[in-house]
Amino acid sequence: MRLLRSLLLVAALLLAGFAGFVVWASSGTLPEAALATTTTYDAPTATPTDTLTAVTYNIGYLSGMTNNAPVDRSPALYARHLDAATRMLDSLAADVIGFQEIDLGAARSYDVHQLDTLARRLGYHASATAINWDERYVPFPGPWYDPTDHFGAMRSGQAILSRYPIQRHERVVLPPMDAFDRYGPLLGRLAPALYLDRLAQVALLNVGVPDRPLAVINVHLEAFDAPTRERQARALRALVDRYREAYPVLLLGDFNTPLPVDATEATLALLLDGTSFRPAVPDTLTPIPGTYPADAPVRKIDHIFYEAGEIVPVAAFVVGGAPQPSDHRAVALRFVLNEPDSALSSPPALQP
Repeated sequence: MRLLRSLLLVAALLLAGFAGFVVWASSGTLPEAALATTTTYDAPTATPTDTLTAVTYNIGYLSGMTNNAPVDRSPALYARHLDAATRMLDSLAADVIGFQEIDLGAARSYDVHQLDTLARRLGYHASATAINWDERYVPFPGPWYDPTDHFGAMRSGQAILSRYPIQRHERVVLPPMDAFDRYGPLLGRLAPALYLDRLAQVALLNVGVPDRPLAVINVHLEAFDAPTRERQARALRALVDRYREAYPVLLLGDFNTPLPVDATEATLALLLDGTSFRPAVPDTLTPIPGTYPADAPVRKIDHIFYEAGEIVPVAAFVVGGAPQPSDHRAVALRFVLNEPDSALSSPPALQP
């Protein structure tokens, strides 16, 4: 009997210790006000031009094709990928870049603030940061009992780099995933506390057109559950509708849902039907390849959508070449802001 009581006491202590660890690990280090910030760098604002370039890039925290794999990554790997990303982005000369999965001083990428580093290397004037993963410790992707391949302290998110002043910035948390129970009773209860938020990030840019700021909406939808993506699309549609009443809108990011439209999923239909939004690149895999995985892209899940009539496309392309510092490829759109009274009719509805 005494042995049983001792075993139960040990079990209770272990359970309490584990629960305490989860509470500590999942507690963020930043106050709410610090989750959405803007920064101005030393570089001057760009001279306004008729033609602008926008890029969306899931930079995969510069881990290349090892993203989310339980492997050791050296500082040298991140340094090489940072150099490669700098060269690639410099060649695009984008006026605005929307990043997803960019680290802002995370242990997994050796505490480098990837956004500020790229901003200063590339000479950008301003950035807007929306943090979606602020944890003291993330015991993933290696097994929980082996910390050698854990992410550890996490600070990561989405960001917008701009050569023009950022007039306003908004961080919007999208509906969370509610399908963790599929991973079993233990992980199903622990995962939500340690999982990232899915965000829509809005920046109003003073691009030099009088009284015509450009609204850039940078999103990263759920990767692992289609019903969650559909709920997020409904929330995102309401946000997009609010902004497009007053501003020309570029909607870009990692949507984790493909073009051509997946007949089994309504995400893009919920988001775009009845609007004048059109994809910057064709909704087929030819002649422009997919964006994921970067080494042999077969799916087009990273998109830029523009409002026909408000925005006139000049050219669009998926950025190829090697080496790829992320497991995604970037998408670029060159465009002209149109006059307000030249809106075109809405395109045909996207059918799920």
